[in-house]
Amino acid sequence: MQNPYLSLVVTARNDDHGGNLLGRMQLFTDGWIAQARRYRIPSELIIVEWNPPDGRPALKDALRWPEDLGPCEVRFVEVPPELHRRYAHAEALPLYQMIGKNVGIRRARGEFILATNIDILFSNELAEFLARRQLDPKRMYRIDRHDAMSDVPAGGSLDEQLEYCRTHLIRINRREGTFSTAPDGSAVLHSSDVADVDSGIVFGPGWLPPERLGRSRFRWAFDRAELVVNDNQPGSTLVFDIEPGPGVGGPVLDLEIVSGNASRRISLRRRSRLRIPRAMFADSRLVFRSNGCRTPAGADPRVLCLRVFHARLDRKPTAGVKLKPIGPIGRAANAWRAFQYLVTKLAHGGPLVPVTIPVSPRMARLLRMYVNAGGVTGMLRHGVRTATGMSPPGAGGIDFIHCNGCGDFTLLAREKWFDLRGYPEFDVFSMNLDSIFCFAAHYGGAREETLLEPMRIYHIEHGTGSGWTPEGQSQLFDRIAAKGLTFVANDEVLAWAAQMARLQSPMIFNHENWGLSDFALRETVVGTPVKV
Repeated sequence: MQNPYLSLVVTARNDDHGGNLLGRMQLFTDGWIAQARRYRIPSELIIVEWNPPDGRPALKDALRWPEDLGPCEVRFVEVPPELHRRYAHAEALPLYQMIGKNVGIRRARGEFILATNIDILFSNELAEFLARRQLDPKRMYRIDRHDAMSDVPAGGSLDEQLEYCRTHLIRINRREGTFSTAPDGSAVLHSSDVADVDSGIVFGPGWLPPERLGRSRFRWAFDRAELVVNDNQPGSTLVFDIEPGPGVGGPVLDLEIVSGNASRRISLRRRSRLRIPRAMFADSRLVFRSNGCRTPAGADPRVLCLRVFHARLDRKPTAGVKLKPIGPIGRAANAWRAFQYLVTKLAHGGPLVPVTIPVSPRMARLLRMYVNAGGVTGMLRHGVRTATGMSPPGAGGIDFIHCNGCGDFTLLAREKWFDLRGYPEFDVFSMNLDSIFCFAAHYGGAREETLLEPMRIYHIEHGTGSGWTPEGQSQLFDRIAAKGLTFVANDEVLAWAAQMARLQSPMIFNHENWGLSDFALRETVVGTPVKV
């Protein structure tokens, strides 16, 4: 076969991981082959069968294949058990996912290579985009992942299956975080959100998922955050418990409240109660604009401009926008809540505990001076330097790239995959290895580009704890720990990303023989593709 335009690479073994593995995989293979035929995409589907279990049929025999594969070649590459046993955690970890994908990537012939997973369906709009053959070799393509309920009709047509996914959503994995949705994909409040479920308030684009601070709840917002208020009583008032975030470049947040042609600017210095009359809304939509907010929160690449602890609708009318600082006890209460938040995070967050702590610009300068001086002993030995110019030469913030669910869709030119030598081949659980690669690709000349609606990928839901979800995180971490496995923590990923950002260069983690290229692996081809 002539070299295809696109190679799709997945890895799996017939062990029913996550439940109904063969059913989900059948949907994936049928779906792509149907779209390759429909849109005439010269492609190859490479399935790396890692460490096939005894007593179960090979995947190529367990799955059904259409007589007409269209312009898609299906290739199986087997990594036998004896190779798998070379790894330190072979007994506890039956599938090395990222090394398995590297095996397929190393043997791919496509001009572009898409690393994905065996429980993904692509929207027709995405398949049509790929069929245009307009991909840029200097880009890394990413996309939001839409998680769909598991009962995708196995006997239905591709269009029926996609329609089921579109109308049976659970959550959306965006750059900003993972958000619960209604089945139609519309935003919904979390059960422990900053507003009551029946409040009529819905947080739109620009808001991060809810977090907890002791017994308090909060949401971070970026520089533009949208809110929808489903309330028909013009005399009501929208009430917020609100404070500036660490992204503010000075002591005051210049906050603009916009609805239609109406707007109001306020200066937010500290945690305060904000009251906005419903009469101000031109429609149900309200936008918060944090002007001049552009400072990342330390190693966290996100720019956190605003934090809301509580939002509600008050039936009492308010004359104009009003802002009232919290009373004198507010700062002490805030400090106590921050301490409780840290304790709770460390106690229940599992082995990976991301913590965001707002730091004032003045405090940040003092902390940088302390660290760069070498702590107390360094300050005593060399004297206290000024805080000006303490950042290393060329230092800059980490670009906030889309790493959420990146293992399900990472698309680059073949030459870029080879330049970077694929995913890091660490002998650990695979979590976050895909994120490391995305940072390396981004800083290695394949700048990230996110594909937008209506292009989508749908991920078919599977067993809790078999993969990362907000609901199954603790169960997954417990399972990893019980097996004696480790993984690369998020702070390590960000530390490497910061180094790449500083040097504007990728980090290469593998030797030249990445992807088990030293081994002649058994390969089987299913059917005969049609030339395009």
